[in-house]
Amino acid sequence: MLRRILVVTGGHRVAIDDFLGAISAICAERGWVWAHCTQPSAQRWLSAELAGSWDAILLHDIPGLALKRGEEPTVVGPDPQTAQDVVNLLDTGQGLVILHHAISAWPGWEGWAEVVGARFLYRPGQLRGENLPSSGYRMGNYTVRVTDPSHPITRGISDFEIDDELYFAPFLTDRLTPFLDNDADMDGALFQDTFDVVSNGASTGITCAGRGQDGGLHGGSRHMGWTTTAGKSPIATLLMGDGPSTFANPMFRSLLGNALEWVASEEANRAARENSFTIPLP
Repeated sequence: MLRRILVVTGGHRVAIDDFLGAISAICAERGWVWAHCTQPSAQRWLSAELAGSWDAILLHDIPGLALKRGEEPTVVGPDPQTAQDVVNLLDTGQGLVILHHAISAWPGWEGWAEVVGARFLYRPGQLRGENLPSSGYRMGNYTVRVTDPSHPITRGISDFEIDDELYFAPFLTDRLTPFLDNDADMDGALFQDTFDVVSNGASTGITCAGRGQDGGLHGGSRHMGWTTTAGKSPIATLLMGDGPSTFANPMFRSLLGNALEWVASEEANRAARENSFTIPLP
């Protein structure tokens, strides 16, 4: 079936040629068409007025955050109209795929973390009434494991090894339906504190050690792929996706294609309509 895919980037570095090359290959294999736009102008597509233009939207962006090495990350927006536009779009049943660093988007809007089911915090923030430290990251070689082989997104997928970025970040476990995890060492002491790295231009040695590591709000989760419902829309998140080696990985490409197909499917949209979720506005 022909699918129309919109790919959104911006707000964070990405190996753009490798990434878009992967998108092109996925869509060519499946007979889909796609377009690419960048933030902040891409935000115009995320409104109910343009609902139906795309069967699936892939977010690999970080709106709402100003990042520059050597300076503190700055929260920017969203303004009330932008947030309302996004909520209105998701109330129409627009399927989204959230990829890797896009879980950092809109840190000034707690409701967006409920949409995704997780949030990577570039600076200390608040979720569900708790003050939380900034999140952490590290690179590592690890195995992505299929935990729900019955899910359409994992169709044709077996466990695979990648060398990719891992996150130590808050997860809203009651919002998630997981289908992938990892076998990596998630000890907080191995993860560099992101606020420290970005603000100072390099790590001063601060890690995520001693932060509770409960697999939920306090970090340490092994989840690598999950779904949520937001508004009346199906949402799928894949946590891997840092660089060229992952973009070239055949299993990753199959996963991403499956995720886009699933959020566009009538099955996923019907389930989202039947289990709608009211997105809190800022």
